[in-house]
Amino acid sequence: MQKLQDSRIARILVGVILSACVAAPTVFAAGSTEKAGAEKPTLIWLTAVQGGRDPQEITLFDNAIEKYTGVKVNMIKPPSSEYDSKLTTMLATGEPLDIAYMDAGIFEQLYAQNPQIFTPLTKWIEQSKVLSDPKIIPASEWNRIRRSNGEIYAVFNKFEGGTMPIIRMDWLRKLNLPVPQTLDDYYNVLKAFTKDDPDGNGKNDTYGLAVGYTLYDMSGLFGSQGLMRGFQKDASGKLYSPFATDKAIPVYQFLARLYKEGILEPNFVTNQSSNFRDLFMSGKAGMTFYWGAWVGLFNQMVHAKNPGAAFDAEGIPPPEGPGGRILRSGDDGLMVIPSVSKHKEDAFKVLEFWHTHQGNVLSSIGIEGHDYTITDGKWALTDIGKQHAMDHGAPYPKSLEWKNPFGEPQGYENAAQIILKYGRPQMITKYDSQWEQITRAEAAKIILGQESASEGIQNMNQKFKEAGIFN
Repeated sequence: MQKLQDSRIARILVGVILSACVAAPTVFAAGSTEKAGAEKPTLIWLTAVQGGRDPQEITLFDNAIEKYTGVKVNMIKPPSSEYDSKLTTMLATGEPLDIAYMDAGIFEQLYAQNPQIFTPLTKWIEQSKVLSDPKIIPASEWNRIRRSNGEIYAVFNKFEGGTMPIIRMDWLRKLNLPVPQTLDDYYNVLKAFTKDDPDGNGKNDTYGLAVGYTLYDMSGLFGSQGLMRGFQKDASGKLYSPFATDKAIPVYQFLARLYKEGILEPNFVTNQSSNFRDLFMSGKAGMTFYWGAWVGLFNQMVHAKNPGAAFDAEGIPPPEGPGGRILRSGDDGLMVIPSVSKHKEDAFKVLEFWHTHQGNVLSSIGIEGHDYTITDGKWALTDIGKQHAMDHGAPYPKSLEWKNPFGEPQGYENAAQIILKYGRPQMITKYDSQWEQITRAEAAKIILGQESASEGIQNMNQKFKEAGIFN
């Protein structure tokens, strides 16, 4: 989902109709909060990712939500290209809207303009047996999205994962090498993957590392110096780019050395994700940096084509350095209750249900009898379920108690634990696209040996200043 432009966000706020009050928090059981005999209200749920894949299946999803919660919903799922404008329109005109999905970037920008757009959910979350259970969602996760006023305004959609180093563990074992721990260890392993014939074909045809160049996937390297991707604020509240500080020099020098010695696959600047994925899966590269969920997908895809392949992709911790270990976790997908909602309690029931076991089943595997069947305790995906690949908005639910009855792909669970341990979300700013463009261009020059790390960092900061980001 594309981020909204600032001008569009401003227009959202001009016409927003704020709710006169927020419903008092209560602990409730499933079922409508309407008086007995009254017709149930139908909640409007605007989403970009959750629910069915087509109008017919969306209706089935609506029915399933009502079956499990007693709440009637009408899910509206515009095409992804139209989602931003639909969200804009509904918020700006005060249309009935009870649940809205948005990524953390959009939420941050909207909240900065006017927090009253959102219903505070803190007391409801604290009183919820599901959402307050640290075995489901740890308190540390809620604290990440808690505002300075102590309130929480959203409920998570799913476990967003993060980017991490992914290695050919079978190559590591074959060469009798330990799992790398530091940047120096990483260099030694990647050099061995390039020079020591890890595939055993007697040819010099492998690379240690294959990536696509955004610095997004490889942010774990900079984490060894304690540096986060994007912008941060200094003690005075001014923005600065950690990747454009002298602390980043060892990482740029590391990458430049890999390129100079032929260890880094040379097309990294122009590689699309499909290019470096194919290099990794086809045995041409021993390591890549990518989303942790792809650990399992790599293994599934390779073994589906060649069941006897020795291929074993595993996620490993990022290199440790003076800054410890840091990975870049994915931006949160959030569900909010707009203040215009007239059915806040029922809306919260749905958000709470999303993190129960049955909610996890529905949001990942799908609808019983449609996506899957259970016969004598044995789960089976239908043909439709196989097509949907166990993704109805939350392929990997947020709940720590979730266990997929079909099992997780090889290597995924270990990768997820590494991300949970070391992952940190990037701070969202309105300058992020400019950061990407400027940092990517200058870092490429450093890695290709066209300028020194110090020169590249100086150029980055100068360009940030010229763009009006730094005063």
